[in-house]
Amino acid sequence: MGLINTPKLKAFFLISGSENNINTGEFHHSIHHFTGLVQTCNIDTTVEKSLPDDSQSRSYNLIFIDLYHSTWGDVIPLAIQKTIHNVRTIFFNAPKNKFDEKKLLLSGLAGIFYLNDRLDIILRGITKLQKNERWFKRETMNSALNELLKKERRPSLLSALDPKRLTHLPRLTRRENTIIGLVSSGAKNQEIADQLHISPNTVKTHLYSIFRKTSSRNRIELISWTLNYAVTIN
Repeated sequence: MGLINTPKLKAFFLISGSENNINTGEFHHSIHHFTGLVQTCNIDTTVEKSLPDDSQSRSYNLIFIDLYHSTWGDVIPLAIQKTIHNVRTIFFNAPKNKFDEKKLLLSGLAGIFYLNDRLDIILRGITKLQKNERWFKRETMNSALNELLKKERRPSLLSALDPKRLTHLPRLTRRENTIIGLVSSGAKNQEIADQLHISPNTVKTHLYSIFRKTSSRNRIELISWTLNYAVTIN
């Protein structure tokens, strides 16, 4: 599963429900099952019934929020919205068909696990989170990406800008500017490689550099950053 030699992370679990007892460690079986799987992935866990304050929350790499007893519907409470903004936050024990995954993804949530997800699905998702990736269905990721692209009607966000302004992009090389433009127009790695006459591995290397320089973790965050930056310099 790719978990060997992964740097150890710290995870906070927010749980609810009267049957869960923090003092005795007696939790609903779904919580025991999920936290146990997380612990097997070399992640330290803390379980509480209230969210940590801002300073404490930043000491955790991941915050998992149990939705088994959730009653707040499709509108995320403000306290949880704030947590999502500050720390990579994941919902678990979510009921099927209750939430709009694309809305959650675009709001900044790092992932969602559902009640009765298979063990292999949960482990695969945890592995993705350990790699600083998000955990959503592929169709959700594609739909969110398409929505971001539709917000900008131009065929390429950066190529449509005045070339002189491209120098204002933070520490990006000419090749990186070109790749951002292609990513923003929806091109996949192989398509970028074919157009620029480079290998897909070279494309990946450039993308890693771009993600680092723009503080983006994936294509969706990169396109969102590009949209915001284009508005700023126009």
